[in-house]
Amino acid sequence: MLATLSNHGVRLDKLMLFHFLLVTSWLLILSPFVHLTLGATPLLLTSLIVPLTCISTLIGLKIGHGFDKKPCSLLFASWMLVWAMHLF
Repeated sequence: MLATLSNHGVRLDKLMLFHFLLVTSWLLILSPFVHLTLGATPLLLTSLIVPLTCISTLIGLKIGHGFDKKPCSLLFASWMLVWAMHLF
């Protein structure tokens, strides 16, 4: 996981952590809209984190994802939306 990509110098562990946080925030944003039984909703959402993170990371690798201002702003905005949705 400490290997770097030769063309961009992006560390794979940082890329995977970024996509894990992004996918987790999106699932938390969608969680109020999932209408399942009380115990099934958290189980479904937590079981989706790993496959969706892997898919998101592979897409990020394919498009040459970097850590400039736009992706970091998207991650910050996603977590602020999670905070706002679950606050009220």
